[in-house]
Amino acid sequence: MVETAPKVAVIVINYNGKKWLNRCLSSLAKTTYPNYSVYLVDNASTDGSIGYVQASFPWVKIIRLQRNYGFARGNNLAIKQVEAEYAALLNNDTEILEKNWLEMLVSLAEKDNLIGAIACKIVFLSNPAILNSVGGFGIPYWRGTADLGYGERDEGQFDTPPVKPFSFCGGAALIRLGLFREAEGFDESFFAYFEDTDLSWRLRIMGYRIAYVPGAKVAHYYSGTWSNETKKTHLCKRNLFRSILKNCSGDVLLRWALPYHLLFTIMASISYLIVEHAPLMSWALLKSILWNVWHLKSTYGKRRLIQMARKSGDEEILGSMYPPGLARARLRNTRRESFQSRLADTIFGLPPKHWGHLSQTR
Repeated sequence: MVETAPKVAVIVINYNGKKWLNRCLSSLAKTTYPNYSVYLVDNASTDGSIGYVQASFPWVKIIRLQRNYGFARGNNLAIKQVEAEYAALLNNDTEILEKNWLEMLVSLAEKDNLIGAIACKIVFLSNPAILNSVGGFGIPYWRGTADLGYGERDEGQFDTPPVKPFSFCGGAALIRLGLFREAEGFDESFFAYFEDTDLSWRLRIMGYRIAYVPGAKVAHYYSGTWSNETKKTHLCKRNLFRSILKNCSGDVLLRWALPYHLLFTIMASISYLIVEHAPLMSWALLKSILWNVWHLKSTYGKRRLIQMARKSGDEEILGSMYPPGLARARLRNTRRESFQSRLADTIFGLPPKHWGHLSQTR
């Protein structure tokens, strides 16, 4: 069976995450799939991660990077060095809860060549009965994306039939490796955050779709390796903006995406400054716009290549990003909306009527 099962490279990105590695790698050791290898991609850790893995998990292959390249470039550099048909991406602060997780993921991928990536069911490590993510969807008014199911009790509400998310979560997902390379991988300018949504978006532009396997269950310690909220906000918003500029068709970009995103970002920045008295968060949002202005030439170069490879139109893609009725209902059920979110609802009203006529998720 080893000879016939597609090869999977399980890639665990790590930066000073020694405290998480025992749980993560011990759970991976129980994986029943017959043809996989595990790679620890170490972003120049200084906490003894490499020595610990070499001594405790000698079967793990180590890819040493010379500096902290972040999630995006770290994974790209690693994938250039592995030979496999699929890559299973994992955060280091995860634990595999189902030993046959890879069988389920690969089985679905092998049945449909138009599946570009597959999201796992991710639950909170602190309470596995609560969902962290079953994939992503868009927040109206181009405010960003959110994890579908976040904070909800797992009662199988996304499992039968499995939900069709817009994007996969890079914390635990399977990707078709040849397609990953064809799409030129993650956008390395992102460093961290939103790179999974951006790649999912580009895969959809290329004519592929994102799937979800509820049985592939993974526990995750939310933000276990990142605690600076201001920096995280800046990275999320600047990467979102670059994604919008690269991936939207010209009509959608000029009519909705660009004006809505800029207006909401300015509104949110004012809210942070005046209402929430958080000047650093306000500056993080404004800086995200300035960063994109500075990198506009690079973004335009990426945009040209992405649009040249387009096989799916924005009508179809936006139908997957903003499933009718789903985003608004789920956001209100799972998260307390911020002042700027409520203000956006009041100012903008309902999402553009065009979204209501978009096709259902592929």
